[in-house]
Amino acid sequence: MKICLTVNSSPWSKFKGGGQLAVHQLACALIDQGQEVHVVYSKCKEEYFDIEVPYEIHWARHHDIATINFNIFSYCSVLRPLAAKEQFDVIHGNAEEAYFSNAIARETGSDYVFTFHAPHIPRTGMLGGLINPLRFMKSINTYLLRGAVSSAQRIVTFSQFSRDIIVTALGNNFVDRVEVVSPGIDPSWLEVKRNCVSTPHLLFWGRIEEEKGLTELLKSMKKISTKVPEAKLTLVGEGTQLQGYKRMVADQGLSDRVEFPGWLTTQAIQQLAAKCSLGVFPSRIESFGLSVVEAMAGGLPVLAACAGAIPENVEDGITGTLIPKENPNALAGALVKALKDPERQEVFACKARGVVRQKFSWNVAASKMIKLYKALRKE
Repeated sequence: MKICLTVNSSPWSKFKGGGQLAVHQLACALIDQGQEVHVVYSKCKEEYFDIEVPYEIHWARHHDIATINFNIFSYCSVLRPLAAKEQFDVIHGNAEEAYFSNAIARETGSDYVFTFHAPHIPRTGMLGGLINPLRFMKSINTYLLRGAVSSAQRIVTFSQFSRDIIVTALGNNFVDRVEVVSPGIDPSWLEVKRNCVSTPHLLFWGRIEEEKGLTELLKSMKKISTKVPEAKLTLVGEGTQLQGYKRMVADQGLSDRVEFPGWLTTQAIQQLAAKCSLGVFPSRIESFGLSVVEAMAGGLPVLAACAGAIPENVEDGITGTLIPKENPNALAGALVKALKDPERQEVFACKARGVVRQKFSWNVAASKMIKLYKALRKE
């Protein structure tokens, strides 16, 4: 089969995120199973990447504008002639940049599939959103996302939680269009060797945003410091709230306990995970929770909020510890308890690693996607 994947930005760009890396890994797995794969990424004008991948890359112009995703137009300008030339069997979108993909697929006789990664989606279309113009303008990208999702012949989600979001927002007539396909993870996580240090050290990696529950985590650090004075916290990542959280740390007198190294490579995060005591992920909502699963794969004990899809992957008291979301007191209490009983946490981590090894494989995910693509071609 000839498949075209599209995703906003790229794994090598300064705008990289979990979705871009997932597309890269899926593309590689599809190639390994004999498929022809093209991927449309975006990059800024000044960006240059000297990379080697087993699939064909096509570049769209990346527009870094917060209010509206103009990448829907740059992707369309690249995808339309590409699809006409290559005659893809499937066009597979992954974000609102795929807004015009259904129309392009119809023009070229392709099938259109969409993978939904977002934690929410509007319950009405654009006309319904215009009832409140100010709110609509502030969230127009979510309506573009809804358009890209609702026009797909099949919608793939990484979790039952995300599937429920789709059905609730779009209606029960979408039940048969949505399929849950567990993603894989970078297999290098399973090779991480634990080398714990004696100092209690907490680790988070992901986007530095409010939805990740970092306000609660920083509040809990103030409480933890009185019970476990030597505890430290590293927050890996970047985001719109980074400077605000740095000020919060300084205001609480925690500058010697909390560090912000910015974005790090996967290898650098793995090196940190190997020597830290606990991975802490207090998200308010997660459509999947890639960092949580990566931590489990790396053998790092996990403490996470019981939010979104996280309980689908973490079994409380078996493969990790779950705490109520948006509750700094509960978070602080659970962290103190976990730090004072590292042996129990390592038992959880050992079980978690085995679960991840069995459940999350890009080869398995690619096989399921190929089956889905072929079924669409027969309809």
